[in-house]
Amino acid sequence: MGVSTGPASGEPPVPAHDALEDYALSDEAGGESVQTDDPFFVSKQAAAVFKHKLLKVYFPKFAGKAGSNEPDRRLVYVDTHAGRGSYDDGTPGSPLLIAQNVAGMTQRQIDCLFVEARRSNHQHLKALLEREMPPTAVWDALHGAASEHLNHALSFAADSPLFMFIDPYGLGPTFPEVTRILNRPRRGFGSKTEVLLNFISGAFARAGGYLRMNTLTPQRLKTLEHLDEVLNGPWWRDAYLSVDVPSAAVKQIAAEYARRVGNATGCRSTLIPVKNRAHHVPLYWLVHFTKHQDGVWWMREAASQASAEWRRYCSPPPATDDDTLFALEDPFPGEELTRQQQWIDHIESNARRVLDRAKVINVPVDAEELYGEALGLAWSKHLRQGLARLYDDGLLQPKPLAKDLDKYVGVAPPAGP
Repeated sequence: MGVSTGPASGEPPVPAHDALEDYALSDEAGGESVQTDDPFFVSKQAAAVFKHKLLKVYFPKFAGKAGSNEPDRRLVYVDTHAGRGSYDDGTPGSPLLIAQNVAGMTQRQIDCLFVEARRSNHQHLKALLEREMPPTAVWDALHGAASEHLNHALSFAADSPLFMFIDPYGLGPTFPEVTRILNRPRRGFGSKTEVLLNFISGAFARAGGYLRMNTLTPQRLKTLEHLDEVLNGPWWRDAYLSVDVPSAAVKQIAAEYARRVGNATGCRSTLIPVKNRAHHVPLYWLVHFTKHQDGVWWMREAASQASAEWRRYCSPPPATDDDTLFALEDPFPGEELTRQQQWIDHIESNARRVLDRAKVINVPVDAEELYGEALGLAWSKHLRQGLARLYDDGLLQPKPLAKDLDKYVGVAPPAGP
């Protein structure tokens, strides 16, 4: 199993509220799945396609940047609800994706800690990682509740950069636990601590629905009290009851939660809705916390590329000619090209408005306004092409290039004599 890092004690029990959240609150089984006969785990749902593509794109960026000026090139990845590690069809889950990063990024030392509460999932995960992790890798797979291993996880990370993926079965960690992670002290340059948290819509909507019940069981009262701990107080109750549509209430609560975490930690946040189909409400919100502007930029890039893979997954197969039984031309590439041209048009329009108002375009400051409705869909190449149209029209200098686009500052050229 590589180099073990775990405590020598026996396997801890799962707290009662974790079991409640597992089975009563969340349709999606958190981590990777519940059991091998669960349809979610037999084959990826569309939302999982998005989540794993985002992680696959973003984590190498974090590892490359955060580990670049560490003397030992060490950084740490922690997955608090790791699941089984892969799907029954062999498709990698998040632990196996990270194992591939460990094997491929030889210029970094990526030490990993995986936690899984279900015994059968943990056994499968451990066996999988023993096969897939490089023999010299430092990693461990612990059985038990994430909260019971938090102290060990932070000790394991020590002063190294830390990326923690929190993909819970239900309501997730308490507010003090999240802020403790993000505020952890470390020696060295910068915080280099990031969290990607799965804010499961169904779990919060079901728990919030208890507020509208005339009578509550002791277990449901306990769930509401636990949700107060997760969200930093009972403020969310009025917020939930003030909105008739549960999905809209969860969106509002997720945004306020992210703001509160940001105030307590100095982190910037990115909220990413994840759906199984375009016409569905979000299955969950991925909330990313970072203290570095580059983290915000690359998370948006990762979300955009994950959206592209999600659209491909959701696209119906090409139509079949009943007479010939041959598949007709796949409409997806043409549809995707049309979408991308629309994003560029939209970004160009936004850029013209920003430049007209401020006489300067500062991408680190203006990125959200520049992307507008294309945020999370378009990525940097579309932003560059939209800005390049202003340059081609003589309205913007210097020319936007792919290199360092995230730091680009352009101004309107001086008026002629």
